[in-house]
Amino acid sequence: MNIQTLSGMNDLRSLQSQARLLQSVLDSLSDGVAAVDLAGKFTQFNRAGESILGMGATEAPAEDWARDFGLYTSDGKTPYATEDLPLVRASNGERVRDEEMMVRNETMPEGRWLKVSATPVIDENGKLQGAVALFRDDTESRRARQALETERNFLRHILQAQDRDRRLTAYDLHDGAVQLVTGALLRVEAMTGRRPGEDSTEDLAAAARHLREALDELRRLINGLRPPVIDEAGVVGALEYLVGVAKTRDGVEVEFLHDSRFDGLPALLETTIFRIVQEALQNIARHAATDRAQLRLQRHGDEIRLEIRDWGKGFDLEAKKGRRYGLRGIEERASLLGGTAEFESRAGAGTAIRVSLPLRSNLSDNSDESES
Repeated sequence: MNIQTLSGMNDLRSLQSQARLLQSVLDSLSDGVAAVDLAGKFTQFNRAGESILGMGATEAPAEDWARDFGLYTSDGKTPYATEDLPLVRASNGERVRDEEMMVRNETMPEGRWLKVSATPVIDENGKLQGAVALFRDDTESRRARQALETERNFLRHILQAQDRDRRLTAYDLHDGAVQLVTGALLRVEAMTGRRPGEDSTEDLAAAARHLREALDELRRLINGLRPPVIDEAGVVGALEYLVGVAKTRDGVEVEFLHDSRFDGLPALLETTIFRIVQEALQNIARHAATDRAQLRLQRHGDEIRLEIRDWGKGFDLEAKKGRRYGLRGIEERASLLGGTAEFESRAGAGTAIRVSLPLRSNLSDNSDESES
């Protein structure tokens, strides 16, 4: 064996050692790494990449990557066109940064969201040699962003509703109680300017009438904060009232089942129960397309349990839950008292809402008779 042959063998062993070292470095990364040459052949593929994609390098041409790996665009449904794939674009000299991609295949049927960046590989002479892509699992971050956006939309909806309610209350006060009190004040001022002995009976009667009407108007506005039916009939009677409204106004026959009178509950808990049932029955009337429902109210240990069920058309819970503010409102009301709300629904099989509320909570223990 001559010196030249030995030198070549040493060079080969050195290259193999460097290749193993490079692979070890790539395998130590938590992000996926894949590199291709200009012919579209994978030259590098690390372990994280195999784990994230559910499979490793393939011998298939770039035209088959979208199918083999299960690569979809940001809508999660449209397969990637070959020319739009980040590695293909980078092989043509384009830099791609943080492109959103869905991967879904046989080994990962639930799917996974990725953020992909790709860059051309240029040699020391400035010649394009291939491309390398870095990608990471972005599923949890995406869910968190979607949850945050849903929360923002819900809060925006709540703020808009509150602003609308404030405006309506302001209009009601201005057009009702304020005008009536102003009329009474004008009558009283007219009496104070009279000479002794002049008859003020008419003005006095008018002022009293205005004040009584103003008081009635203010009571009406206050009753919007806490339904008076709760104070008059208790929480069971108030729910029976809602059941009656559902039948007479909406044509929905609601079977109401309960295991006690539920006397002596904290005021905020009573109002929360009333509002949750009110929202649930309104949702049934608006969306369920059914004339049959059931309301169940039970005391279980230290909890109040509510179940509102219908046998209507149902809906895709995951697709609609974030956009149904009624469901979010029920969740929020239950959460404020330290309770929980669960929803069960599917198309054609109706909907069930199950709510658990503690009999005592920090909010209910310290609440007054108004609804927060």
